[in-house]
Amino acid sequence: MKTLKIILIIFISFTAKTSFANELYKTEIDWYKISALKIVKWSWYKVITWVSQNWESLDSLIKKYNWVSGINWAYFCPADYNECNWVNSTNSDRISNWINFSKWDDTWADRVIFSFDKDGNPFLFQNAHDYTSWRWDIYMTWKTINLDKKTEIYNGIWNFPLLLKDWENFIDKAITISEKMKAKSIKNFICSSKDWKTIYMWNVENPNIRILPNILLKLGCYNAINLDAWWSSAMIYDNKYLLWPGRNIMDAFIVVKDEKTEEDLKKEKEKKELLIKIEAQKSEEQRKENILNKYKQKIDSTFDKIIKKLENKNTEIKFEYINNLDKKITILLSNSKLPEKNQIILWYLQTLVKNQINNL
Repeated sequence: MKTLKIILIIFISFTAKTSFANELYKTEIDWYKISALKIVKWSWYKVITWVSQNWESLDSLIKKYNWVSGINWAYFCPADYNECNWVNSTNSDRISNWINFSKWDDTWADRVIFSFDKDGNPFLFQNAHDYTSWRWDIYMTWKTINLDKKTEIYNGIWNFPLLLKDWENFIDKAITISEKMKAKSIKNFICSSKDWKTIYMWNVENPNIRILPNILLKLGCYNAINLDAWWSSAMIYDNKYLLWPGRNIMDAFIVVKDEKTEEDLKKEKEKKELLIKIEAQKSEEQRKENILNKYKQKIDSTFDKIIKKLENKNTEIKFEYINNLDKKITILLSNSKLPEKNQIILWYLQTLVKNQINNL
């Protein structure tokens, strides 16, 4: 029975670090079906952004860079729209591995960047300038989130509307909500938990945009942003397409194997093992010291008497006597069957003897 429990613990520990790290998570909240990638931080995988200046299929990038999973990201002007002049283009703020592909200095007041720092911690960022001088629009004035973290954005792309910020529903504060968003349809999203350890990203089936934040709150989301949908929707999980896009896309959040994380986990494990070993040594030393303390006073007193008897002897006689005593203690300690209490007493006595030899 004990062996079975150990096997189960090992199995649970292993699966927690592998399959659940890049899990296709499915659930239902208020009758709305949710399908999402669930990525757990420090668990063999990490989330980064992929950015293209033209366009490319999610599938080709997966094959090219051996990525694991991915989802489309921001709204853009696709070449198959007449108004785009048959060229894929985007004004989206996009940062990939600290390289900034943004066209503007600010995010615009209705857009927010879903960001990751160098360590994979997710956070929101917004830096909207004051446009009132030419728009006279009170809703466009100084909208900022985590303004001091701009230089910390290692990966991130903006989109809109902001759904949740610090568990607060922000949908009523959105400036731009299209008729498509208001309609009941599949809504794509990305969100993070309060402790920064879990990311969910993909879709909820057929809600309207106004009820989406409350659904994500119940999922456990702390910060959340709406993503592009419709023909741009694309999803690959574990190197397989779950949803083919109607067109090529320009950016995506992708899941990759985190070799640095594996190395960190190995170092962390070694550090923990070393700390356990040190604590065990301290505990063992304390236990032996407790045994010694019972006899220490008596040993000190006996040894003082020996030294006093040798007080009037010349140095050669003192050295010979003390040295012989050291040899006898060494012989006694070589006995493997010697009780631990006797070993501890002899170790301490030998320390006193060697100190005396050094002082002669």
